[in-house]
Amino acid sequence: MKIFYITTPIYYVNARPHLGSAYTTIAADVLARFHRMKGEEVFFLAGTDEHGAKVAETALKEKMDPQELCNQNSAKYQEAWDTLKISYNNFIRTTDSEHKEMVIQVLKRLNDKKLIYKGVYQGLYCVGCERYYTPKELINGECPIHRKKAISLSEDCYFFKLSIFREKLLKLIREDELIIEPLERKNEILGFLELNELEDLAISRANVKWGIPLPWDQDQTIYVWVDALLNYLSGIGWKGQLNKIPKQWPPEIQLLGKDILRFHAVIWPALLLALKMPLPHRLYVHGFFTINGQKMGKSAGNTIDPEEMARVFGVDALRWMTLSSFPFGHDGDISQSKFYDKYNSDLSNGLGNLLRRVLSLAEKAKEDFQPPAKPEHNFHDFVENVWQDYEHLLEELKFANVSTLINSLVAFCDRYVNENEPWKLFKDDFNQYKNVIYNLLESLRHIAWMVRPFMPDKSDEILRGLSLGASEKNKTLIVGKKWGQTSFGKISQGKILFPRL
Repeated sequence: MKIFYITTPIYYVNARPHLGSAYTTIAADVLARFHRMKGEEVFFLAGTDEHGAKVAETALKEKMDPQELCNQNSAKYQEAWDTLKISYNNFIRTTDSEHKEMVIQVLKRLNDKKLIYKGVYQGLYCVGCERYYTPKELINGECPIHRKKAISLSEDCYFFKLSIFREKLLKLIREDELIIEPLERKNEILGFLELNELEDLAISRANVKWGIPLPWDQDQTIYVWVDALLNYLSGIGWKGQLNKIPKQWPPEIQLLGKDILRFHAVIWPALLLALKMPLPHRLYVHGFFTINGQKMGKSAGNTIDPEEMARVFGVDALRWMTLSSFPFGHDGDISQSKFYDKYNSDLSNGLGNLLRRVLSLAEKAKEDFQPPAKPEHNFHDFVENVWQDYEHLLEELKFANVSTLINSLVAFCDRYVNENEPWKLFKDDFNQYKNVIYNLLESLRHIAWMVRPFMPDKSDEILRGLSLGASEKNKTLIVGKKWGQTSFGKISQGKILFPRL
């Protein structure tokens, strides 16, 4: 069976996790859970990037050893991801000994291939990004991300012959052998490669001691971005041996923010081409959370703590709102007040109210609900069409569209209740009452499956409310989405699923 290997960027350990970094990770987790739900084997990699000048500077300022700082901050990411129910298979740290050894093996291989040479780099450098910029990439001499003046640097270093891969990269991206989505990001990279000569990449620093030393020159450390990108290989246990590539490779999809697109669409595939390794199948580039139009980030001082938001709204609700607030792949402006409105409209007044309403009506019967002898085809057909759209939209990472689709099924059920008036049928036509309630209970079971990747705990709560146990959760999607084959025991209302805020 092919393994669905999915990655997020490993997050820079110098900053605390915020809702912007959680956004990518929650999206990856929803995808991972969806593919597991389909019965596929999934490997989901997360982690922290722990070398470089910024970590060394922060450690010095806080009078800490850099490794101690990394241990402390990496733990914060792991705690945040645990809070947000992130189901990663491995959490890679670039200070792990296995990662460092693999990076050294890769650099030795590239050096043996004569793809690395020594030279002098002169250029404009942003400490925040830990990267060099050309003058035309800057805005009034400032980094476009951190809005700080780039500093002029000149130093001895080693270069990777990135320039020789330009034509190959152009061909791969044009022909979608390396898929980059959305389309505007593919066009952005093609435009960059078509309009610019690709310069060789400085892959070492002489003045940054907190890093992995070059195996042939201990006075130089490996450029943090080369070190960081190789985590996607060390994270699945690769030791650098071409005859022992792990079965997870290559990734089905790598999720990333648009600010690191060039690293992942130029440097990363060039390194893989140099190693003669298969490329990732798909890079998907999402937008930013913005607050008053400004990208969320530590340097802007406008971050939102995901753990604090989880305490306000609940973990599952926060996961839902994070991905349903605007289309994945585009920027979206957020605020806590917008989340309050969405929580109440989608979850409290929507799904939560429907569940409460149906369970209350079903509880009156005080008996089991069996599939009707004659199923209602309009109900069955509507749910089947929703499933077809649901699976297609999730494959395309259209999370906001999926939430709209689920809300349409909730609205369909509400209309069905109003049109059939089961509270009257309970007195006048008990058999029809039971048929109507069955359709509603069965639709809620399907909704529990649909929300499962987004809200795993709330999905379990819905199933418990429907008197369904572990056997339902252990089904695969192909079985779970079949209509009208489930019996429901006596129903009793539990606690409110989404209390109104």
